Amino acid sequence: MKSRQARGTCLICKGGVTPRGVLRHSTTCLQSSGWPEGDKPSLLIKVRDLYDGTYWLLVLARRDALLDDLDRLLRDVWVECCGHLSAFTIDGRDYVSDEMLEGESMEVPLSGLVAPGSTFLYRYDFGTTTELALKVVAETPVAPPDGPLCLVARNNRPIVPCDRCGHDAEFMLAESMDEGGPHSYCRKCLASAEAGFEWVERIANSPRGGICGYVEDPVTAIRWYPPGWDVAELVPGDLEEAPDSVAPDEESREYAAEVGAAADAVLLDIGDEIDAFIGEEEKARGEEFAFMAGESVTTFCTFMYLFHGVEIREWDARTVRRCLLEEMVQNPDYPEEWPENFVPIICRFIARMEASGRITNAADLIVALEEAAPEFISAVTSPEKGGDQIRRILEKARDGGIDPNDTDALLHFIFNEYLEMAGVDPDDTERREEMTRRAEEELFDDITDDLRKNMCLIRCDEFCSRFEDDTVLDRCVSIVHALRDHPDAPLLRGDMLLWSAAVVYAACQDARLIRPGRGGPPLGREIGSFFGFEVSSIRSKVKALRGFLPAQ
Repeated sequence: MKSRQARGTCLICKGGVTPRGVLRHSTTCLQSSGWPEGDKPSLLIKVRDLYDGTYWLLVLARRDALLDDLDRLLRDVWVECCGHLSAFTIDGRDYVSDEMLEGESMEVPLSGLVAPGSTFLYRYDFGTTTELALKVVAETPVAPPDGPLCLVARNNRPIVPCDRCGHDAEFMLAESMDEGGPHSYCRKCLASAEAGFEWVERIANSPRGGICGYVEDPVTAIRWYPPGWDVAELVPGDLEEAPDSVAPDEESREYAAEVGAAADAVLLDIGDEIDAFIGEEEKARGEEFAFMAGESVTTFCTFMYLFHGVEIREWDARTVRRCLLEEMVQNPDYPEEWPENFVPIICRFIARMEASGRITNAADLIVALEEAAPEFISAVTSPEKGGDQIRRILEKARDGGIDPNDTDALLHFIFNEYLEMAGVDPDDTERREEMTRRAEEELFDDITDDLRKNMCLIRCDEFCSRFEDDTVLDRCVSIVHALRDHPDAPLLRGDMLLWSAAVVYAACQDARLIRPGRGGPPLGREIGSFFGFEVSSIRSKVKALRGFLPAQ
């Protein structure tokens, strides 16, 4: 998959540059940037893929920046997928990311290793290796505005031809889906490629694209950008989601059609009353709460119709209680305040429906719901609920042929399952757009973070079943919660299975079952075998993990 261009962008002025002219342009921009000057000149380092000049970066580095800092920049911007090991080779000597490898530590400053004119090599992942060539092309008195390193220019997102029609491609099919792949497709041709959504990836602006499940992560990349950049500028908005034609399987469509038909019947019957209720909620409690109220009422009424076969005029106390405790407890994750507000919302709606003459037994229904509310809240908020729900979805995903170790495909599948459980028809463009709007307001990040947390805990629980007590599992839970609550949201990035392995390994270290710095004993190898990673890779992830934990 080769690009037709290798032009780039100056990240200081956001103007266009060519690979040959980028140094001259960037030097001029740096001089007029207003950035501070260092005590010693900073280095300008050109980085490119060893075999494909399409991909290149220009990095501004303080002299006291460490090789480890440069390793983190390259991982965050270009190569990180599963926490693989990495190494720099400078003047024939290797500087490695983990002591398990032969070589010296990366905790050394650039100043003693390289100077203008120096060339060196970087390798990430010693299985499916990505190799980068680096050269110190100049020095400048200007220093990075914040931190040891800063990106000052990079290549533009590649323009890749569609393998079928030759027009600009936007998506790539994973090799396991498309024989002889990976192949690239435009939106139109992807629709006719009969691709399951779990195989579709966005074409990445990285030499790691298409390798080992790499997914571009603008959230980590932007940390190395100059001031004035936004995450949305790094990934074009029209590439955020695959075409609607990349849809769930026929069974899922049939179920979604049933849910959609039930929702349509409800809206035909009482849609005007629901709209009026939402308006009242917005006036009393605000737009965001009104949206939650509308989703809650519509979902509850739909489930009453779909699973119990009753319209609102036929509701009785026994049935509304069953729907609350059987169907609604399985409903997807809503905002944090949803569980305690759901029953009051439904009760206010029921009271309104009686006032409008649609029902006559509001008091009985409200008593039944309020009596069941504590049990409902307990079931919805229990840790077991999230784990059990995801276990069921994971089983369905495995039955559907999705690799359980492909975290991104699993998350996509789970989110679509949740949309269906909420009654969102895959063909209902309007409601899906509304869910996308909510995603843009960071609700999806919250849902994704919770899903990944639960997936991690499930894996930890599976491994810890071999221990006689819950000491290690309890420590796993506390570690995962700390990662979940960290402002950098580390669980949103990287291979979830590797995170799980690292959590278990760290918990075993904390329980003194693995001595610090020793990954060779049987338990370390057992963890590696269970999760499918080399112990050295797990230990490397543990090192990163501990950086997110509070000091003890």
